[in-house]
Amino acid sequence: MREQRKRQTREQLAATALRLFDERGFEAVSVAEVARAAGVTEKTVFNHFATKEDLVYSGDQRFEAALVEAIDARAAGTPVAGAVGAFLLDRYARFGDDPARRERQAVLARLVTASPALQARERQLLARYAATLRGHIARELGAGGDEDDLRPQLIAEALVAAHGVVIAAFRRATLSGAPPEVYGPRVLAAAREAFGLLAGLP
Repeated sequence: MREQRKRQTREQLAATALRLFDERGFEAVSVAEVARAAGVTEKTVFNHFATKEDLVYSGDQRFEAALVEAIDARAAGTPVAGAVGAFLLDRYARFGDDPARRERQAVLARLVTASPALQARERQLLARYAATLRGHIARELGAGGDEDDLRPQLIAEALVAAHGVVIAAFRRATLSGAPPEVYGPRVLAAAREAFGLLAGLP
């Protein structure tokens, strides 16, 4: 029950923050204002989110955990790059399925495009994903702690860079006002081609 309450509070805070940020802009809203609107103290907000930017990226830890789970559960003989590509492509394919998800993606597109602080935070998160992937790829290749073996870092960076490019494409299309059924298949096809190439990496 305690964990459920924590999760509900975290979700409420993130939803309240996104609403305020979307109404007035990320930089114009303080954490104290988010706390007041959610009916909690500012300390409570920081108990759940280390930074103001993390209120926007509230699903980050769940995303990374799911990514690692997909790598660990991959079929025998499937390279890490292939498992990562399959996981991300499945996520992209579901972008337009749910109206609530589409609206959230539209809000995120507006916020991140307009905020250098959020863009910087996103780069930090992508770098963390790359570090996580590097460890899995190094084990797969038997590279261990060999810093002279550049393959794990290069493959991890390529996968994360491709993910960033696809997300940027979805955001541009969202902001253009085009309906998901128009831009979704086009972006997804390009993503499949990109990750298909990367899946062949050793």
